[in-house]
Amino acid sequence: MNRGYTSHRPLTALCIGLVSLGMTFPTIAAVPDKVTYDDHILPLFQNACLNCHNPDKKKAGLDLSTYPATLAGSDNGKVMQVGDAAASLLFKCVKGSEEPVMPPKGDRLNANELALIEKWIALRAPESMASKGAPVSNAVASAAVSLERPSGPPPMPQNYAQQEPLRSLTRTNALVALAASPWAPLTAVGGQKQVMLFHSDTFELLGVLPFPEGLPTTLRFSRNGQLLLAGGGLGGKSGKVALWKVETGERIATIGNEVDQVLAADLSPNQTTVLLGGPTRILKFYNTKDGKLIRSVKKHTDWVTAISYSPDGAFVASADRAGGITVWEADSGAEAVTLPGHKTAVNGLSFLPGLLASAGQDGTVVLWDVMEGKERKKWAAHAGGCESVDFTPDGRIVTCGRDKLAKVWDQNGKLILTTQPLPEIALRAVLSGDSLIAGDWTGLVKAFLMADGGKPVFELPTNTASSQAKN
Repeated sequence: MNRGYTSHRPLTALCIGLVSLGMTFPTIAAVPDKVTYDDHILPLFQNACLNCHNPDKKKAGLDLSTYPATLAGSDNGKVMQVGDAAASLLFKCVKGSEEPVMPPKGDRLNANELALIEKWIALRAPESMASKGAPVSNAVASAAVSLERPSGPPPMPQNYAQQEPLRSLTRTNALVALAASPWAPLTAVGGQKQVMLFHSDTFELLGVLPFPEGLPTTLRFSRNGQLLLAGGGLGGKSGKVALWKVETGERIATIGNEVDQVLAADLSPNQTTVLLGGPTRILKFYNTKDGKLIRSVKKHTDWVTAISYSPDGAFVASADRAGGITVWEADSGAEAVTLPGHKTAVNGLSFLPGLLASAGQDGTVVLWDVMEGKERKKWAAHAGGCESVDFTPDGRIVTCGRDKLAKVWDQNGKLILTTQPLPEIALRAVLSGDSLIAGDWTGLVKAFLMADGGKPVFELPTNTASSQAKN
């Protein structure tokens, strides 16, 4: 059965009827797999832009007549953030979402032309068919590593809730990406081509971050709460990691150029390295400042499903669909220890100083002493399978699973709280302040107050611009 097939007979009949009335329809061309400056973008610029942006006129200091000049930008700086069309001034101006709208006179670019520019920038703006694209320009500052709560107010989104509208969808995706800020009442929820930021106490939508690369499959806040990481992409086609500043919503880095979705990723506590993995079974360490690959490691025998850095940045753990867990020395990439605790897929990893928690499809949670490489505690958490595990800064453990429940535990495996069941398999759960946020297979995301003993108090609006409570 072809699950991607949809009958178009009613639409075809309608179009035939309208054509019989004399109506015509624009032709929508397919965007090529590779869009280049020489073959696609320069002809477009010649038709729409070079009257103003040529070597002689060079309005605002911008010359689009050559590839180097286009990359150089205008008098005010670069007009493209290579790898990220949504954050590129050039694309926003021709799209009409930001001033000055281009071209200022004459016909605006059509949907095909906009799609070409968007894909060209997303592909790192290659010059020709033989080009691999321009280097990604990131702006990630290193951070001091500390196990203490940072001084000052915790980072929260500031006045960018309307930066992008919520996408209106006919159906939501399974909730596979969820994260809570370690210090702020802030929850990040992954959706189709976007990440939504909610206040964990008021449940107000505070911001929407575009992720045009596809579906976010993993979300992580930096250890100081200043940055948010999203990894994802298009299954079997492409994968990327994005980094944003939480306060401003500014996208400051695009990392990786994978041939499949990124399924797992994390940012080192000093913010200098991103480790990612997925169906290729290869672990890749990237430098956050220039986006360059530091090293690749071939160890896992199946899809990489989970990655987590230790809070001090000394170690990083990775796990796979075959049940393997490996702990690495973060700086050198050398293997430190292998942890054989699960017989089936490992779905989640989370670090606390000295401890690593793993969640398996066998339904168990295991706490590991990383330095000794030994199992400290193991318990059955969810019948049918445990889908995620997350440590809170104060040491509590949050899990959820195929039994449709989310739970909170102490480090001895003692159950503190069980929520009321979600409608479907609970895929992700986090604890933020007094709220436990959990999402399920249907895409439903609910908040449960700890004080109410696991009763749902709110349904987060992930598919509408309006926000209203649903008990």
